[in-house]
Parts: sequence; structure tokens; C-alpha cells
Amino acid sequence: MTATPLQVLSRPFAVEPITHVMLPDGIFDNAIYNLEITCHVTNTSSADLTDVEVYLEGVSDPGVAVVPYTHTLPRVPANATITVSWRANFENASPGKPRVSVVATSAGFSSRRSLSQIFVSQTRYDTNARAWTCTLDEGTLTMSKVKVIGPGDDWDQDPADGKCHDKPLGPWVPVGFTAEWQPNPAYEGVHGDLPFSDPWWKVVALIVFIIAALVGIIAAAAGAGTFNVGVKGTFEETDPSVHCCTPAPKTEWTVAGVAGAIASVALAVACSDAADPWWRGQEATPPGAGEKTLAEKVEASWSLPQAPNAGEAYTADVEWTYTRTTDVGTYTHSVSETQTNIHVCDDVTVTTPAVVHLWDPLWANATFTRPDKSQFRGPELYGLCVFRSPGPDGLFFVERLTDDGLGKDPGANDGTYAAMFDLERAAGILAKNKLPVDGRWRVFVYGQDVNLTKPGTPPEVAAQTIGGFMVASALTLTFDPNLPCPLKAQAVIDVV
Repeated sequence: MTATPLQVLSRPFAVEPITHVMLPDGIFDNAIYNLEITCHVTNTSSADLTDVEVYLEGVSDPGVAVVPYTHTLPRVPANATITVSWRANFENASPGKPRVSVVATSAGFSSRRSLSQIFVSQTRYDTNARAWTCTLDEGTLTMSKVKVIGPGDDWDQDPADGKCHDKPLGPWVPVGFTAEWQPNPAYEGVHGDLPFSDPWWKVVALIVFIIAALVGIIAAAAGAGTFNVGVKGTFEETDPSVHCCTPAPKTEWTVAGVAGAIASVALAVACSDAADPWWRGQEATPPGAGEKTLAEKVEASWSLPQAPNAGEAYTADVEWTYTRTTDVGTYTHSVSETQTNIHVCDDVTVTTPAVVHLWDPLWANATFTRPDKSQFRGPELYGLCVFRSPGPDGLFFVERLTDDGLGKDPGANDGTYAAMFDLERAAGILAKNKLPVDGRWRVFVYGQDVNLTKPGTPPEVAAQTIGGFMVASALTLTFDPNLPCPLKAQAVIDVV
């Protein structure tokens, strides 16, 4: 019997389940214990598949504890890519590249197993040194002197009572850091190994920063006594401030997480997409024959002429100095330049029904258009749709946007993503909070690009593709306290 033509064609990626945010480049980090192993599974045939089942068979690292679950679908259209996830605990995971085994079956075919690698790092915070360390097989990156633009007094304002939180949960926009890299082992030649033989070192720095930015949100959501992350820390704040958010992160974790992700990406933008300061510094400081590089350091700072926002080509005026320390001497290389965010989205169009009757489902379609007028399609985007119930105290419900030809999606890989939400599922939760189901619902969409680099790609080529950048968001950041609150619904639906 022929094997089911359903395969995992790209690297599974990490999604934090409270905020629903994808971690930078999809990398898992055991500082955040609970993560979702998220996969794109593609029907590689030209025919629809029926009675489909997909489950995660196992992870080669026994320190990763997966919650068993089988996804069942009556149909997967021809050439469609479905998105599936499994909850897993990474508290005892080891840094490295464990393999994940995903099994798919469908009517008339035998089962097919897909083996894929995931990337796992380990981030910790040293309170005395006020520094974060990120450990990988290739060595350890230590980040200190992290400077940020923090939230203004009105950012964390609770719309219910107009009061500000005592401890803002971000967003924190990075504007400088010192990062020291100790390779394991010391190496000869111009370049050492890239992390996981794939991304630039700046991606690891971004992981450290976004984890530090998310831990407060996760802790607040989990509540006292159930704090489920392995790091915490502080930043050195500078002017100006990030202003004005409605609703407060106190009540909406996805909004808070998205804000953190948008802000954090400023670090990666400042460090360039083509090649980061580590790689460029190495090329500018070639050691002599037989010399061994013992340590490397990047000190960077930048200014942002405008607030960094998802999908916009904002700039960063950056200065950085790379230092290579060998068993013979020390070499430095400094750069002053302007970098521009290239993870941009020219237009986001959201379509919804104007009116929905109780208890029909809510739904939304969305298209995401790049500056060259091409559209994100299928697995190129990890998208979310947030439905907010009526009233000033409305609750938020998160659904994935998919381009798989199922539900309200008109066709697989046609560039139209769809999300659908069952009002009956929300009714009990709303009733418990004494909130209505009928009335005006508001719709918000978010999108992160995905690293689809094929396994086996040369490291210096694979490093040039980075995923997990927020390219579309209903939320905007501003440094101007006089501008209106930046969370805007892209559509509304009246439930009658």
C-alpha cells in the first residue's frame, strides 16, 4: 500500500501558548517550559485526502514531554498545507537539535512518518551579573547592558478603571546591548560554526531578548504559584517611552505578546538581515595561521527615528564594534550605518460578514500583500485572528488564520487566509463573566513570516532566511503620547 502523501517539509517551530506568538525563527528555548511544537503538514498529491489523522510520535530528546493528541480531519484538499500543534514541556530539554517524528495516515494509504529537526536553546539570567546567557552546542552567548525604550505611564492603562498597572509588562524596545560569545571549542580560521548550523548569531540575541520580554506576560497570565518560566531579569531604560495601548496587557495576552514581539525585532533590524555584526566582524578581522579564536564580543547601540512597527520599513541608525580575542592577540572592527526593516507588508485586507445570527459562526478572511504585490500564501505565514466580544469589557478569543482550503477559506494556497469562531463555544465563558454574546464584535489580525528553508541548505545560505518577524498587526507602537491609542479593529461583525 502506498504511503500517505502528507509530509512535514519545513522545520517545526515554537509557539508560546499564552500569547500565541511564534518565537524568533521558530527556535525553542527551555527557559519557557510550556511551548507548542507547531508543524506545517502538506498534501503533496494532486488529489484530496480523506479520513486524515496526524499525530506526533515522539521527540528524540527524552527531556521533552509531549502531550499526546491526534488531529483528525475528514478531508485535506490537494496540495493544501494544514497547521497542527502539540503542547510540550521543555523544562528538562537539552540544548541541541533533537528530531521530531510526525505520523500521518489517510483512507486508502499506509502511514507516513516525517522526521524533522527542531532547534532548542537554553537561556538563563544571572541576577548578580545582571546578564543573560544562552547556551547551545556551539557555545554560549552572554548578553548584558541591554538598553530599552520602555512603556510610558499610559501604556498599561486598564480601560475598565483607567488606572495604570504597578508593573508594566512591556513592550520593551531594545536600543543597545553587549554580547559576548565563547565558542566551544575555540576555532581556527575566519568563521566559527553558526548556531544550529543555520541562523546568524543575532537571532540568538533576539531569542534572549524576546524571552526576557515575554516572561512577565507569562507570569502574569499564569498567576502566582504557577510561574512557568526559567528566567527573569531587568533592563536599563532610556528615553523616550512607548505610549498608549488599549486594551491593557493585563487582560489580553496575545496583544501583549504581539507588542513584545514587534518591539524586540528592532534588535534584529539594527543588526542587519544580510549578515550580522558577528559574521561581518569575523571577515574584517582574519586571524593569522594557527591562531585560535577564544572569544568574540559585539557592542551595539542604535537610535530609532520612528517607532518600530510590524511590516513597516522603519530604520535604525546603528553603531557597533566587533572584537575578536585569540590566543595571540585582539582585533576590532567598527561600523556606523543605517539599517532598514525588510520584513514588510504593503497591505492587509480583512473581509467579514456584516451581520451574523445567533448561533452561526463568526468568520474572517485576510490577505497579506508584499511591496512587490505578491501575496503571502499557504505555509509562508503564521497568522492569527482575534475576535473581541461586544462592550468595553469584551473578552478576546484567538483563532488561527489558515490558507488550506478548509472552512471559510475559498482555496488552498490562494493567498486568502481564513479563521472561523464558534459562538456557542464562547457563550458559556461570556455568561460566566456576565457579558453579552450579541452586539458588535471586533476583529484583529496578526501575521508572522515563517522560515521555510529546506533541510540541508548550506549554513551561510540558510542563515540569510529568518522567520518569526511580525509582518502584520492591528497594534501599532508610538513614541508620541499625543497620538490616539493604537489598537484598531480591521473589521466589525454585528451579532443579532
